[in-house]
Amino acid sequence: MMLRVLLLTLLICVGTFSTTAAVAANTQANKKVTSSKQAAKIVQKQYGGKVLKVNKQKNKTGYKVKIVKPNGQVVSKKVNAKTGKIEKH
Repeated sequence: MMLRVLLLTLLICVGTFSTTAAVAANTQANKKVTSSKQAAKIVQKQYGGKVLKVNKQKNKTGYKVKIVKPNGQVVSKKVNAKTGKIEKH
């Protein structure tokens, strides 16, 4: 009887954790970017450094963010407005 209760408790805990992790991953993957400030924050979180400039793309698919990385390197990254992900060039 004690073993059944223990197994049932374990099953409930694992199920709850799996559901929470899946919801968190889905929320992060579908994060729309609606402002230059959001795009800058995403790039700065990934690369560090200081944001120099943010431009909304003319085709409205995203934002181009120019930053100075902590090592002094200046780079530009594009953030997809629909997904919130930094696109590779």
